[in-house]
Amino acid sequence: MIFGVVLLIGLISFTTIRNATRPIKKINVAFIQPVDNYFIDDQTIRELANKNGGDILKQTISEVNVKDIEQKVSESPFVDSVQVSKSIDGSIDLEIKANTAVARVKPVNGQQFYITSKGKKMPMSKISSANVILVYGDVKPNEYEDLSEFVQALKEDDLLKNHIIAIQKVGLRSFNLIVNKGNYYIELGTLNNFKKKLNNLVLFYNQYIDYIGTEDYEKLSLKYVNQVVATKRVKNGEQ
Repeated sequence: MIFGVVLLIGLISFTTIRNATRPIKKINVAFIQPVDNYFIDDQTIRELANKNGGDILKQTISEVNVKDIEQKVSESPFVDSVQVSKSIDGSIDLEIKANTAVARVKPVNGQQFYITSKGKKMPMSKISSANVILVYGDVKPNEYEDLSEFVQALKEDDLLKNHIIAIQKVGLRSFNLIVNKGNYYIELGTLNNFKKKLNNLVLFYNQYIDYIGTEDYEKLSLKYVNQVVATKRVKNGEQ
């Protein structure tokens, strides 16, 4: 009995040591959620994993530092999160959740960039581009999160997701919305209470637009939270 227990412990110890000294044979990269565009590829992920730490494929299972790999890969602006695990067959598995772009910002000065679904700034990618709404103007970092939530609210509405094609930053905190049809624009005002403002806009379209049309109007204003104000176009000095 004692001999059997000792033998079992010996076998377990031997197996553990053998697995720990097993060389890494493969790095597997998997993107765990579907997105419209991936701005980073498998090869770049592997290069990040190997950065400043030597070639992982020249290490053993026990030598691989999982937390170090996760930290290096997560530093990419295109990566939302990463989980790394080791398999006894000698493989390193990286599960990647990629960032999703919801808007492209064209600033007054400087390079264009994306805003992610979590309201973070993300650079343009050489690998892929996203067909997302354009925001142009002097957008401040403290507006990224609210702007991201606003754009996602637009995308969730069947009427507005195709009707609003661009967003213009005007003044210090205000925004205008550019429409795909009609010679008018929508004055949003600030991003405060944007859900209420968008709801007012949808109600206005559903209840009034078929009766009054938009040809005679220069803008629709949502800046006052509880109402939609329609401003007629000036014709021959008269509205």
